[in-house]
Amino acid sequence: TPVYRCFLSSHHLRNTATRFVRTSLFHSSAPSLKMTGADTSTITSPCVIVPATDETISAAAQKLREGGLVAFPTETVYGLGANALSAEAVLNIYHAKGRPLTDPVIVHVSERDDALKYISLSSSQERVFSLLTSQFWPGPLTLVARASSLIPRIVTAETGFVGVRLPAHPLAQRLIAAAKVPVAAPSANRFGHVSPTSAQHVHADLHASDIMILDGGSTACAVGIESTVAKLEEGALTVLRRGGVSMQQLETCLKDTGVTITAVHRQTSADATQGQEAPGQLLTHYAPDVPAYIVRSSSSSSSDDSSSSSSDSSSQPGADSAIPLSETVVVDFGGRCKDPHVCLAYRDLSPSSDVAEAASNLFAVLRWSEQVPGARAVVLPDLSREGREHTDAVFDRMFRAASGRYAEVDWSKYSVHIVK
Repeated sequence: TPVYRCFLSSHHLRNTATRFVRTSLFHSSAPSLKMTGADTSTITSPCVIVPATDETISAAAQKLREGGLVAFPTETVYGLGANALSAEAVLNIYHAKGRPLTDPVIVHVSERDDALKYISLSSSQERVFSLLTSQFWPGPLTLVARASSLIPRIVTAETGFVGVRLPAHPLAQRLIAAAKVPVAAPSANRFGHVSPTSAQHVHADLHASDIMILDGGSTACAVGIESTVAKLEEGALTVLRRGGVSMQQLETCLKDTGVTITAVHRQTSADATQGQEAPGQLLTHYAPDVPAYIVRSSSSSSSDDSSSSSSDSSSQPGADSAIPLSETVVVDFGGRCKDPHVCLAYRDLSPSSDVAEAASNLFAVLRWSEQVPGARAVVLPDLSREGREHTDAVFDRMFRAASGRYAEVDWSKYSVHIVK
């Protein structure tokens, strides 16, 4: 798999632009290497997967204190961690991922009270913070507030606001506690690619960088999608990114407090120059290397109609945008696909229509889809009208993986038509 490396200009602490250079230089110089113990004397690869032991956790904590990078599992996805109090260390994250400096990183702590050192809250905001963290920490909720003077500006994407989180995964907690520093960590993948839910996913994307990857095993990322990001404001809570904590859960927690809860759905362009207050705002994100599309609900129906294409000619694409189903990977939900045998490859995120199961499987299935030989397109189910808890978060990932693009399936011709 080609590696995308990021080169930042001499203005790197202020410059929001990055450029990507595609290279295969590191294909042979960075082989996969698994350690069976804590002895690091024979390591030649800059990126290694290590088992999580007392010794390797201690070594990883030291690496963080010294400004290095450590990838570790959380209950959501794997994070790429650096000392959040060091601007130079955090810059290493941006280099490794090819991440634009307009995209902030979340600060992870191992104790609730530690988070209060890194944010500034009014008395009313602190009451809301206390309610939310008592209910959802440790867990997949990131709270955004004005950053304290301890947090470097690069962490906040120059906005002055920072997200803090206490992850639920015990390995993440042990690592952060051992490091004795807060850990800034976005997802441990190349920027814009599918988020990683295994140590092998991390290595596949970032094997050219000097990273220690703590292996959390095959069941590490049980939630499967990133944390919910919510900004604390006076009398209000604004959800900037949907995730592992649902809107319904937030509303129940803050019932009768007078706090207004709203959600925004931003679709920021990749070339935006203004810093974002939360990650996950770009239109193209979580994307497989094969073009992905959302199948319109009517198109993915299991009805008996021989053709599910819209009869509205204004939505019909040109013939040149048709892709045979025999060259298409179909990702399904609840067995909606009429005839999976005609597809190039097929996976159902949850045959029983379990949203939590779909969330847990989503990123692994997207990574599988891009590896299918001969695939020209990946089509994803439209969950936008499901209306069930957590479907908005799962669909948000699918929508951004598809860059907001839609397709329709013509079952009479066994083809996928891209909607222009």
